[in-house]
Amino acid sequence: MGLFKLVALLLAADFIGAVDSRAINYPITSASGLGSLSGPRSNYTAFAKALNTAQTSYTCKSEYIDFSDPAALSKFNVAWCPQNAYQTSNSVVWRLTAECGTTMIYPWDFQYGKIEARVRVSPGSGVVSTILLAGPDPADELDWEWVGKDTYTAQSMYFVKGQRVDPNAAFVHTPGDTPQDMAAGFHNYAIELNKDSVKWYIDDWLTRTLPKLDGVPFPSGASRARMG
Repeated sequence: MGLFKLVALLLAADFIGAVDSRAINYPITSASGLGSLSGPRSNYTAFAKALNTAQTSYTCKSEYIDFSDPAALSKFNVAWCPQNAYQTSNSVVWRLTAECGTTMIYPWDFQYGKIEARVRVSPGSGVVSTILLAGPDPADELDWEWVGKDTYTAQSMYFVKGQRVDPNAAFVHTPGDTPQDMAAGFHNYAIELNKDSVKWYIDDWLTRTLPKLDGVPFPSGASRARMG
């Protein structure tokens, strides 16, 4: 069993839109990293597809979510085995069981902005933890991903229209000369989507910058925060 803990989430956006995120049963078959989110493939709940018909009203709004607040989890839609996402006194825990894992989806959309989460990742062979921004299918997507068999390394990836543009993930560790075990303590991880670049951070350290270049696919439609 894998346990992934999150204590706080900051969503700072230039534009965030309120949408109707009704669940639609829809088998995801795209090559996007959405497939790494846990759940029975025969019963995926694709909130991404709901975006295709939702009415979006854009506004300037940022939100800090503290999971010591008992009502914090209610701000999210929980897909797949909702009993596997639960709050403790100071965090939210995502549990992976033999039945399935779970995914939390924040029901507002970015145009440009930053998502930052304070996380302790889950160790264990076969466990994959993810924080990402993704748009409607076929999804533009920006990821932080951790594989449980190597909790000293985080992977940053991106997809455009469900297709992987860079053939390899960028593998990084915590700041400093000595990598830290990311399952042993909490660290801050952030993804910042701008008009002309994407930036990935660990503990306020800029680990990667993806510039927007003429003629090169760019994931500008990565719009909704998901974690699982």
